[in-house]
Amino acid sequence: MLIKDRTKSVRIKKLEVMQRRIIRHHQRYLSIEDELSGRLAGHFGEQSNDYFLKPFCDFSVFHDLRLSAHDSYFQIDTLLLSPRYLLNLEVKYITGTLVFDHLNQVIRLKDDGTEEAFKNPIFQVKRQQSHLIEWMAKNRIPPIPVRSLVVMSNPRTIIKAPPSNKEVPQYITHSPYLQERIKVIDKMYGEEKLTKKELSKLSKMLVRHHIPENPDLQKRYQIEEKDIIKGVYCTECFYMPVHRRRGTWTCPKCSFNSKDLHLNSLLDYALLFGTSITNKQLCEFLCLKSRHVAKRLLFEMNLPHTGGCKGRIYSLPELK
Repeated sequence: MLIKDRTKSVRIKKLEVMQRRIIRHHQRYLSIEDELSGRLAGHFGEQSNDYFLKPFCDFSVFHDLRLSAHDSYFQIDTLLLSPRYLLNLEVKYITGTLVFDHLNQVIRLKDDGTEEAFKNPIFQVKRQQSHLIEWMAKNRIPPIPVRSLVVMSNPRTIIKAPPSNKEVPQYITHSPYLQERIKVIDKMYGEEKLTKKELSKLSKMLVRHHIPENPDLQKRYQIEEKDIIKGVYCTECFYMPVHRRRGTWTCPKCSFNSKDLHLNSLLDYALLFGTSITNKQLCEFLCLKSRHVAKRLLFEMNLPHTGGCKGRIYSLPELK
């Protein structure tokens, strides 16, 4: 049973907005594109892996969990819950070949023949497992076995390791073989460790304690307000800015028109500047010439607000 679905992270959404709105000659534009490309590949790799979990309807499934640990956070791509054990899945979409040596150091051989040092995904998934066990103990969840796997969602990823490295076959699998690995693990744990009430409590706590990441990417990429292209963008061809005439937004490039086209651009504003906005800020960001039009748009959206007529501040939807 799916409890927490997988959605694009706030980080990916911010990168998409930045790619769309940052001036093309900005010195960090290509870096933004590179990070977005890599994170989208990982996101779609995780989505493709979800297909192989469909037969296991007895599990409670959680995607993209981010929980607190000590003074930091740990993230889990997919967590499967049962009364008998928990299974933590770290999904990787990797191109090329990963070479593990006898010391568990990892080298990635890229398709172009170059090499680079690579973080050991086994260390990562074991660290997640340790944090999860500590988190459950802290929240008074009865002890229950926790197992972990690293799942390669790209079927062309090659894994090489010496026979002496026993952890690689123990922890790493490819998506098409995931179902068989889960069946093997399933046979190892026959005794129920959690009651239905305890399992329900754990499920609710995981959702309640999830803290979405909200990174300050503008600071990281040294982006100032002058670097951001303002205006309403066309959701069909992504042209910007779209013009507003007689209550309708019309794209001068593809002629697409809509009365509500500004809503997507206000999501861009929330991702870039936060979820509070004034009439003046709305005018500037949507390139509106009339504050009365801005006031009408804000009224039609029925947004929560504070303050009087002149200093009124509106609250845009929270980022998730």
